[in-house]
Amino acid sequence: MTTLLGVTFDFMGLIYYKTTKDVTVDNIVIVSTPHGTYPARVVKVRIPSEEELKKPDFDTLFPNIERVATFSDMDFAKNSLKKGADISKTTQQLADDLGLTMKVLKSYLDIEEDKALITFTSDARVDFRELVRLLGSTYHLKIELRQIGPRDQAKLVGGIGPCGLPICCSSFLKQFDGISIGMAKNQLLSINIPKLSGQCGKLMCCLKFEDEAYSELRPLYPKIGDKFTYSNKEYEIVSLNLLNDTITTYNGNNYESFTKAEYERVQKGLTKVDESQIKKGDMNSNVDLSGRGIKDTNNRLAQIEQNEKRHREEAKDRVSGNNNNKNNNFNKNNNHNNNFNKNNKNNHSYGNKNNRSYNNNYNKHNNNYSNKQSSNDGFIPVSQIQDKSVLDFKPVKEDDKK
Repeated sequence: MTTLLGVTFDFMGLIYYKTTKDVTVDNIVIVSTPHGTYPARVVKVRIPSEEELKKPDFDTLFPNIERVATFSDMDFAKNSLKKGADISKTTQQLADDLGLTMKVLKSYLDIEEDKALITFTSDARVDFRELVRLLGSTYHLKIELRQIGPRDQAKLVGGIGPCGLPICCSSFLKQFDGISIGMAKNQLLSINIPKLSGQCGKLMCCLKFEDEAYSELRPLYPKIGDKFTYSNKEYEIVSLNLLNDTITTYNGNNYESFTKAEYERVQKGLTKVDESQIKKGDMNSNVDLSGRGIKDTNNRLAQIEQNEKRHREEAKDRVSGNNNNKNNNFNKNNNHNNNFNKNNKNNHSYGNKNNRSYNNNYNKHNNNYSNKQSSNDGFIPVSQIQDKSVLDFKPVKEDDKK
């Protein structure tokens, strides 16, 4: 079965070759290019489509690989990396000595003949004829210098994009597509060229990733600047958010947001929201408060209502429980008062005796209490002091102080 193998070079981009052999991604194959024959790593494997097979120039569009790399080819590829790095370093030094404004990137050694392909970048055209002569006499190789664009340079060098991830062309993007400023306008981005440019200085390739989705959504929404009347006021559309389905308008004093469905209702002269779909007494019906859809919002509202009902029942139970406790305490107090009255009646005949004994006991208790209180306060009555000599006060003389 014929399969297509995608290999990539910084001087040519992604190229497809065909083969009938069993080859997988990351295998090394030997391929022929207009600039020589070089070992290349397979980055993509796919089956050709029926339309491609029916093309008369199928063999021209997808040439055969020379062979799958052998052990000697792998050894050559390993050694060519070291020798290519040395050639690149020497080329850059000679270019600087000749005053050429060029940056040497990488050198490739041809596996079939004594030839070196050197890639470089420059902002202007470079006359490198003298440089080729010096390199040929130094390495005794056929030298070919090829200038590549800034995108190929960024792919070869790599870097970190504005998103914080490795740039697309050095990680997974195998070929470059045309990027236009219209893609940024279609996505309603501010036309700020430095912010829309990548490491290569060109428009970022990621602008094309979402262009198809925006191309389908954009015609369904009104244009920025369109005016319409709502609530007897004239509004103008100032911004759109296609992903959030939000149309922001301004009437000179206040901003008002509409969804696409609400905007279409207002255009027909209807109210912003269909009031017949809103339950009476529930201001949150059919309003997405959670950001996860109307169904999720209704579930949350039902849960809140259930919790409030449970709290009301618990509060009601607490109130009834307190009333029962109060009634029980009230009954206990009545029983206590009745018992107290009975005791008063029983003790009435003995009131005089009990009063006398009670007064005596009360006086004794007060005396004992006063004694304890005085001892506790640190004061001792003079009558209780046995050694009276401590009460004699003798003034201290001046001589005694000295």
